[in-house]
Amino acid sequence: MQSTPTAAQIRVRDALETAIRKRDSDLAERSIGGLRRRTAPDTYAPALIVLADADWHFRQEDVVLALQQLRSPDAVVVLERCTFSVHEHLAHDEFFGLARKCTWALADIGTPDAREALARISNCDNPIIAGYAKKRLGHWEEELNRKRG
Repeated sequence: MQSTPTAAQIRVRDALETAIRKRDSDLAERSIGGLRRRTAPDTYAPALIVLADADWHFRQEDVVLALQQLRSPDAVVVLERCTFSVHEHLAHDEFFGLARKCTWALADIGTPDAREALARISNCDNPIIAGYAKKRLGHWEEELNRKRG
């Protein structure tokens, strides 16, 4: 259920939307940083979905974490795509942390579409990423309390 956003939440949402429109990485990063200090209402989901795999900022992992906390079913498609996105600033990560965070977010969304996305990811050619998805699928039932109602 969506509650009426506070003035501070509206300011963050507006800043995120401005950052997207201007492709302003500094503003995006400051705004994304502000999400950590607030509970992100559904008001943020559209902007976060756009930012999840945008290549002009460096906070994809924080965006995915925010989407995980939101548990928005609208994020399933971008989270699946983001699982396989390649960002130069994350190239050093041989354990694919962004992909791992995406699988957790999908698991916490908990919808049939999210489960299907995890199933597709579990069949990918990258054994590390596939393993993350298989683990979330393997724990699906015991993690029901974490999932969206």
